[in-house]
Amino acid sequence: MISVIASFIIAVLSGLGVGSGGLFVIWLTLAEGTEQISAQGLNLLFFLFSAGASLVFHVARRKILWNAVLFLTLLGIVGSLFGSYLVGFIPSAIMKKLFGGMLVISGLFGLFGKKSGKKAVTS
Repeated sequence: MISVIASFIIAVLSGLGVGSGGLFVIWLTLAEGTEQISAQGLNLLFFLFSAGASLVFHVARRKILWNAVLFLTLLGIVGSLFGSYLVGFIPSAIMKKLFGGMLVISGLFGLFGKKSGKKAVTS
């Protein structure tokens, strides 16, 4: 039951714009004892549901830049194929350190990065 509650809280944070993917992986690895690679795979599944709900919301409000979606989708496919190939050669302990480092750097950018005064253009 605790896992369900934790997942719900992480999903709510995701809906509020918090980078919850990192939170979900941290929860799975530290609290649930899930292997890093499995936790990242579950995080991707978690993200599909979160992104699907967001997509429905934004399509209904016509806030989708379809050229950007196509471009990022293609890059995502290439990156995921390359990453899944590469992960077979990197030990799990190193993957944990790389992922932790990425979270720290991402968090620092979030805390200390320049804040843009520009608002998103909607039509």
